[in-house]
Amino acid sequence: MVEALPGYAQVKPFSIPEEEATKSVPELARQAGVPIIGPGELLQTVVTPEVKGTFDVIAVLEMMLKGTDLMVSRTAGGIIMITSKQERDVCNDEGETMRYKSQLARSVSWLAMALATLQCASAQSNSEAMETIVVTGVRASLQTAQSIKKDATQVVDSIVADDIGKLPDRNIAEALQRITGIQIQNNKSEGSSIAIRGLTQVRTELNGRDIFTAGGVNTLNLEYVPSELLAGVDVYKNPSADMIEDQLSGTVNLKTRKPFDFDGAKFSASFSENYYDFAKKLKPSATLLLSDRMNTSIGEIGGMVSVVFQQTAYRNQQDQTEPFYTLDPTNATDAATLATLGRTGKVTTIPHGGGFNDNWGPRQRIGVDTVLQWRPADNMEATFEWFHNDFRYTNIGTSFFAEPVANGSSIYNGTMQPLAGAAFTFDDTGTFTSGTWTNVSISDNHFRNGTKSTNDDATLNFKWDVTSKLTLTADLQYGHSGAASTFWLTQYAVPGAGNTFYQDIRGPFATMHIGLGGGSATNTALYTNSSFMDSFGTQAGEDKTIRADAEYKFDNSILKSVKVGVRYARRNNHGASSQFQYVSESGPVTDPEVYSTGDFMRGRADVGEGFVSFDHLIMRSFGASSAAYGISAPGDWLTTGNSYVTLKTMAGYAVGFFDTEIAGISIDGNVGVRIVDTDESAAGYYQLASQVIVDGKQTLGAPVTSPISLGRDYLKVLPSFNVRAHLTDELQWRFAVSENLARPTFDQLNPSLSINEPISSELGFYHTASGGNPFLKPMMSLNLDTSIEWYFNESSSLTLAGFYKSVDGFVQSGLSDRNITFQDGNTVLYHVTSYSNLADATIKGFELGYQQFFDFLPGALKGLGVQANLTFVDSQAPSPAASGPVTMLPLINLSKWSYNLVAIYELNGWSARLAYNWRSKFLEVPNDSGVGNLPRMDKPYGQLDGSISYDLNEHIALALDCRNINNALVRTYFGIENRPRNVEMGDRRIGLTARITY
Repeated sequence: MVEALPGYAQVKPFSIPEEEATKSVPELARQAGVPIIGPGELLQTVVTPEVKGTFDVIAVLEMMLKGTDLMVSRTAGGIIMITSKQERDVCNDEGETMRYKSQLARSVSWLAMALATLQCASAQSNSEAMETIVVTGVRASLQTAQSIKKDATQVVDSIVADDIGKLPDRNIAEALQRITGIQIQNNKSEGSSIAIRGLTQVRTELNGRDIFTAGGVNTLNLEYVPSELLAGVDVYKNPSADMIEDQLSGTVNLKTRKPFDFDGAKFSASFSENYYDFAKKLKPSATLLLSDRMNTSIGEIGGMVSVVFQQTAYRNQQDQTEPFYTLDPTNATDAATLATLGRTGKVTTIPHGGGFNDNWGPRQRIGVDTVLQWRPADNMEATFEWFHNDFRYTNIGTSFFAEPVANGSSIYNGTMQPLAGAAFTFDDTGTFTSGTWTNVSISDNHFRNGTKSTNDDATLNFKWDVTSKLTLTADLQYGHSGAASTFWLTQYAVPGAGNTFYQDIRGPFATMHIGLGGGSATNTALYTNSSFMDSFGTQAGEDKTIRADAEYKFDNSILKSVKVGVRYARRNNHGASSQFQYVSESGPVTDPEVYSTGDFMRGRADVGEGFVSFDHLIMRSFGASSAAYGISAPGDWLTTGNSYVTLKTMAGYAVGFFDTEIAGISIDGNVGVRIVDTDESAAGYYQLASQVIVDGKQTLGAPVTSPISLGRDYLKVLPSFNVRAHLTDELQWRFAVSENLARPTFDQLNPSLSINEPISSELGFYHTASGGNPFLKPMMSLNLDTSIEWYFNESSSLTLAGFYKSVDGFVQSGLSDRNITFQDGNTVLYHVTSYSNLADATIKGFELGYQQFFDFLPGALKGLGVQANLTFVDSQAPSPAASGPVTMLPLINLSKWSYNLVAIYELNGWSARLAYNWRSKFLEVPNDSGVGNLPRMDKPYGQLDGSISYDLNEHIALALDCRNINNALVRTYFGIENRPRNVEMGDRRIGLTARITY
């Protein structure tokens, strides 16, 4: 793309290290934001001195080349050129003779370093004007990302926005899935969370500092932050000692822009309209960035504000088969069922019913990033940043299910009754595939839940180049995050007598028809029971951090520099929840409406004509919904609903960076150690409520509540070593080894536990409870990485990496049996779900990555490019079985194989991308309810996304993008593929964006 060059004469600060000119000159070009063209074969023989200070780019270049046979010049068009004194008959803009024929030329913009070749025709009276090629757009972003990966001393992959507010995907998690080794989980048609190489213990940072979402986790929910605020994302897969601990799989660093990133004033704005085809909603989004810098009497000052407003919509539908169980011929009820089915003496497996659900709602994100920078002197810089994010999410849903009448406290103890005389089919294993059941319990659930989350992060950073060798930096940070959740639900139920349920699970979608007492499921008069319930919660987190670092550089030494630093952080989290309210009514249902299902799954699934549900308009308001059931307000906030976790850490590190040569091969890297002291404390409440007799009836008495406060302190030493061998100018090999830790999440540490005594008739039933474990230890990992990387031009590479992780004390949820004695003397067995440090886990695999632009193709085809990567991850972790020996399963949400294939086109203002992401089957739940020890699995999944844009001129561009072009379906099953769980369908999004930049 031909673009106007930035100003070559602007005075700005530079910091150029002492190194070979083939590295230092491109670095100068990057810092200056201008292209510099020079003879590569001559630059290879020159080592330039270190230059720091505020100059114009030509003055810096002349200082760097002083004493050499090279000279600096520029054309009237602003091109800076390095030439030999002996061969300086260089053409100018008027077309004079040019004899300079460099094989290598480097052109660098502030976005990326690009490889270019300059060739002028010999002297002619009408010689052509010289044209400068400046790489922008997707190619520039890929070059920058490749440059970051190539030059880093750690194992890192990056995503770079190719323009302001323009990451390759609208969602951070969705953008990250393009990186090798990363797999994402979706929430209602949007990416929400990630795993790196199979592990979800990911650390999130904003510009190298803490950022988190209030609640049970220690990290940021990537779904909450609008991607348009970011300049890029770095993913560090094996850390060095100067990086903050608390991750097993990697660190995701979100990078924002600063006013000193731009040459001067900058303005950018965009507006998008996005259509969600399943929700049938049109939603807007907009971005605005204003930035400027100026020289004043107190130094250079820069200011920037970036604002993002984004609304989205979704619709999500599922058909669902309830867990399967094998009939026991020695059980009288099961034997009768076998006889009715005509399968006495045959192995027969049937489901616990089935149903379908529909979810829809809006999301809204507001992001603000405000930055002030001050450079009082050439060697000092201060930066203040306030980052604000507001996320709101509403989920409205309704579901309709047919299940066996509960035996005891669970439907999974009940048995489906076949309709006598109805046709049934089974597969070769004796597993049900179609048939009609009778005397089933029918229920509709209509619910509404919402989340509101805010993040505010204020940081002050100071950097001082005390001398040309010593640099000091300091950070002060205050972060706050708050979250509130709401939930209310209405349920209509129809007793089992006379109800029928036909299901057929043989097709791509399940077929389900429900009949009520011989009548239609849309007949309001047949619904005879109604209930209401609600629950509310809040979370608040606060983080205070202070950090100081120093780096000292050495001359003429293998040891190039040493960094040392200290960091103190204190994180608090408080959670609270309200009393769960439940009201049940008999008789005609309250405020009914008929819900039509004729177009369910875009008309591809047959689930009958519809059913009766609570009025969706009333459901919009908690006050109106609860008033319909005689409830005037949310339940009281519970003492036992409160939990408090405090995490204090003190860390110090030292790391040395080295650069040497062994057997003619350049070797560099770093070695260091990080020492971390952690002080954790968790507080909550233990509550028991016993049964008492009131008016001759059992009822729960006043609960007995006891506060709990526990803590632990531990010191860990975390060494790291990263080495890189430059085998050739294009080929390098890496090896990295490190130890790291991941602390338990706040919800895992929460010690609160509340148990209610069952009534006498239910003492023998299956009883459950859940709580955290404040005695959890941190998970420790040993990480090994190696890679071979071939960078055969500035935007093309082929890389192969292998990795191995051994995790000690892997935290998993599991069931334990506890005998609870109540005040009346009754002892009841409870199956308590909690967390523990189970057996070790291992993760190993490899990553293969390739990207290239095919510049050698003729004509318009030279705009073609491709990105491709493949990841294999093999893992073993302890299964959280309730009893028996610990078994090993793959990690949850980890696919063994995944790949990305991206076709790219960029030429003459056009830019297009078609990206396909695929992952193999993976474990979703180790042992789902009602299925014994069978896990719930997700089938392989692949999604196609695309975008196309056109630059109307250098300031205005239009873009069209589409997500989920292939309308991909999520399919799950219970351990064995002939036992389906559900099929899920979501939105396709089509967006049109107009972008302007000055």
